[in-house]
Amino acid sequence: MRRSRHADFSGRAECRTPVRRRFDGRGFTLVELICVLVLLAIVATFVATSLGGFFRARALNAEARRMLSLTHYGQSRAVSEGAPVVLWVNTQNSTYGLNLLSSFSATDGDPHAIAYTTDATLTLETPTANPLDVSEQSDEKLGLPDNLVAIRFNADGFIDPSSVHKITIRQGQEAALDLVPTANGLGYEIRTASIAN
Repeated sequence: MRRSRHADFSGRAECRTPVRRRFDGRGFTLVELICVLVLLAIVATFVATSLGGFFRARALNAEARRMLSLTHYGQSRAVSEGAPVVLWVNTQNSTYGLNLLSSFSATDGDPHAIAYTTDATLTLETPTANPLDVSEQSDEKLGLPDNLVAIRFNADGFIDPSSVHKITIRQGQEAALDLVPTANGLGYEIRTASIAN
């Protein structure tokens, strides 16, 4: 065995032998690693389940916020253009949108009309609509196809009394949110709906 000699500052020679490290058994065994992996898989299962509910709830909240912002846009558009604006809701195919009242829009329709389709997990519900007040000629349909309910914003920005008073956005049997008029009747707000409506 060869020894290395190193001189220190005092001039003495010092002998160093290589140090051997002993295995003291402090690593993980295969059984311990398998147990950790099984625990991680169990935790991942619980996390995935709760994350799925979280993302479904996000879709419901996002749709309600989008519809609420559309009511604000409808009010401001009615005031700025000086014409009634209609937020229509089609509960059959879960779509809704916003456009000028047909008698006030151009002959080719409203160029700024907006339409949205809800997420596939969501449905739209409205209470049974009261018959709309119609003129003597029975020609006031708000420019909407039959069986659609609507929120009508008058040219002054106020909500027409014939407007629907509640729109429910439902996510299966899990949760639901209502879009309802505020207490002062000047706008709409989001409230938690009962699941068994």
